[in-house]
Amino acid sequence: MYQHGLGWLAAAGIAWVSFRRGWLTAGGAAGATLIGAAVFGSGGLAWAIPLIVFFLSSSWLTRWGRRLKFQAESEYQKSGARDLGQVLANGGPAALVALIAPWAGADLFPLYLGLLAAVTADTWATEIGGLSKTPPRLITSLRPVPPGTSGGITPIGLAASAAGGTLIGLIGSLPLAGLLGGLAGSLIDSLLGATVQARYLCPACAKITERRAHGCGAVTLPSGGLGWMDNDMVNLTSSVLGSGVGWAASLIN
Repeated sequence: MYQHGLGWLAAAGIAWVSFRRGWLTAGGAAGATLIGAAVFGSGGLAWAIPLIVFFLSSSWLTRWGRRLKFQAESEYQKSGARDLGQVLANGGPAALVALIAPWAGADLFPLYLGLLAAVTADTWATEIGGLSKTPPRLITSLRPVPPGTSGGITPIGLAASAAGGTLIGLIGSLPLAGLLGGLAGSLIDSLLGATVQARYLCPACAKITERRAHGCGAVTLPSGGLGWMDNDMVNLTSSVLGSGVGWAASLIN
């Protein structure tokens, strides 16, 4: 009971500070509180630290180099403060694993760590890759594409992905699982972004975007992908698949 109460207090405190700093919307702060309380209350500090590192590093990177990434971020479906959908897509599966772990009859920590490695790797790849001085290349064809294009990858983004996943793995003493799970999740995210993520065409400036309403003010038109496969669904799917790779890697760690 003490651990659960402490978890709620710690999660609410971090979420409140993050909301005040503009890292989270009000809905995002509520979601972060629920996820943090679930993880800390069920797994304790050993489970909470990787989650905190993911959240703090990702929030800081989102703000770092914001001006340089403005052009790329203008085409993303979501940027800036993370809302409830983003928080649940990134942290919800990890919280679910933490909640069922005490009754699972098996060690689910590698699976949990793989989920966080995947979302950390993908976020680092997006935020640091957005600073690349060379154009991204589409993962399916390797042809150059404009910054902000779904499915675009860069060398610096791949390096950031590997670094983010490895960091989470090292915190949990499973570096290989973090590295491979993180890279897999990030690459799957790019593959889904290039193939099935919903894309829209701005009729005013003829740009492809993830947004239903473009930054120029025009309402966009469907241009490809699956309508229900938005950025949050891509993040959720890639993190779950990446965690499987991380879990498999933990068996040989």
